[in-house]
Amino acid sequence: MHPLATLALGTALLAGTAPASAQTTYRLGLRGGLNQALTTLDGASNGVDGLTNVSADKSAIYAWQAGIVLEASFGKLALQPALLFSQKGERFHTATSSRDSGFAFYTDETSTNRYNWLELPLNVVYTMHGDHGLQLFAGPYVALAVGGRQQGTTLRANAVAKFAPQEFDDQVAYGADTNNRRLDAGVNFGVGYRQGPLQVQLGYGLGLRNLHQANGTVFYDYGHNFNADAAYNRVAQLTGTYFFSL
Repeated sequence: MHPLATLALGTALLAGTAPASAQTTYRLGLRGGLNQALTTLDGASNGVDGLTNVSADKSAIYAWQAGIVLEASFGKLALQPALLFSQKGERFHTATSSRDSGFAFYTDETSTNRYNWLELPLNVVYTMHGDHGLQLFAGPYVALAVGGRQQGTTLRANAVAKFAPQEFDDQVAYGADTNNRRLDAGVNFGVGYRQGPLQVQLGYGLGLRNLHQANGTVFYDYGHNFNADAAYNRVAQLTGTYFFSL
């Protein structure tokens, strides 16, 4: 069974096993938080691609998230669906060089990439003492890309000349004619603490959908299309939510 289907089934079972005597209460929360965001790096990005030496590495960026949370709680268990604006991405460095002495070239590019997502997580939350105490949570999410920016510098050289560095600042495009998929899906899980209306959580978002597609416009940087390498969201999240009774 697909991991998302398994988690969704587990969510339903947990909700169904809540004590019948527990009174259901509803709250609306405001959430804000910090993301430490990264995407995975396909192994094909490092090594040899035809007559080209290829290397790539990624590092995390810090971004943010904000949105609203609806809570339906019954005893120690609660369902917390949310609608969030969440920024993710990475810092990306690539380099290529020719292995053919008759066609010498070198490229080096560094970019900071920030992708904006509307995210719909559905977490099941267990709070040790009901309205306060340590928490465990997990649940699936789906997300829709709504923009983003790629900013950085490209350096190129060949056997004749070394070109001046070129800076770029581009909007991220999505759709069938690009390398970027607009939909993402995965799971969130983590721990937290609840004290009355205030909830603080430390979580991890594990993307399960490849963010790149091969049927878009192909851009080859001297023999290797880095934009076609597989990439999955990986996000550590520190969030705070304040709930209001409905």
